[in-house]
Amino acid sequence: MLPLPLGEGWGEGLMAFPHFRANLQRTGVIAEPFAPPLALAWEYAIDDEVRSPTIAHGRVYFASLNSTAYAMSLDGALMWQFKVGARINASLAIVGDRAYFGANDHTFYCLDAHTGALLWQRKAKAAIQGNFAAFEDLVMCGAYDGCVYAFRAESGENAWMANVGSGVNCSLARLDDVIYLGTNGGTMHALDAHTGESIWQSTAPGGINSTCAVSPHGLFTGTRMGQFCAFDISTGALRWSLDFGAKIFASPALDDEYVYIASDLCTLRKLRAEDGAIVWEAVIGSGKLPPGGQVWTSPLVAGDVVYVGPAVGAIMALDRDTGKALWSYPVEGPSSSSVAIGEGVLASSTGGNRLLAFKPI
Repeated sequence: MLPLPLGEGWGEGLMAFPHFRANLQRTGVIAEPFAPPLALAWEYAIDDEVRSPTIAHGRVYFASLNSTAYAMSLDGALMWQFKVGARINASLAIVGDRAYFGANDHTFYCLDAHTGALLWQRKAKAAIQGNFAAFEDLVMCGAYDGCVYAFRAESGENAWMANVGSGVNCSLARLDDVIYLGTNGGTMHALDAHTGESIWQSTAPGGINSTCAVSPHGLFTGTRMGQFCAFDISTGALRWSLDFGAKIFASPALDDEYVYIASDLCTLRKLRAEDGAIVWEAVIGSGKLPPGGQVWTSPLVAGDVVYVGPAVGAIMALDRDTGKALWSYPVEGPSSSSVAIGEGVLASSTGGNRLLAFKPI
């Protein structure tokens, strides 16, 4: 499909989306409104599943299970691609002029974000599926070997390594100088970003694939046993948990008062962050998972709208106050990816092998 004309300066001066979940707190909230209805601007097809995109420098970055990382221009032209030794589940984290990601070949990669040239690579002892965080001159990421690795962003020199005792599938979240994460073994951790030393360790009811969202109001994540949990960021004490009755793989969105989370119920819930009270619940797409399907897609709040997808056959826009459906676009779904909004475009996987880019009508 040929790109639609986007107009001069499209994307200039608009906010980027350089990280999975928009920012390093992983809140999935952006300040700029992005109101539906949306029109498809372009699409790009590859030979395997597209993972969650990020947006910066006038580029849409994404990776695929075909072991390749890509950068597209905002009008749909391929700028570069970089092949690695195994599938890539993570997003590309854009920190300054560099792109960081890990892959199932046990390798952390640092590329030039503009050209795709390899700048450095380092090894872990197992697959890497979560996303990089950054702090001062460090970048850091977890791996399935039960460790969190920190490197000097410029050189790739090892800065510290922390053993958290179980595989890390999720992305790292950072608030100030503290790194937060959950593990496959169901433990929650707060680490000193300077040194990797443990600040506290807590326990969640069930293994964790969901990336935490953190703010001064708390630390929020879901578990494979279907518990959605809120923790105190200072002590790790469990403040409250809500039993969804279905597995939670998705990551939450978090604003000053509310948290938004999808689950294998094929619904999106808006909860009060203070106590977990349900404000509304909306069906995602068809509302029915195929056999063996899971809902990994994580909501994104933009102004008065909550976007969710691609999941269960649709990318959707919901009213932030009521949960009423405002717009939807049919896709394959379900998917392990989530939408990104930045520099004037919404980018999303179809749940299959195509990257889609939308703009408001």
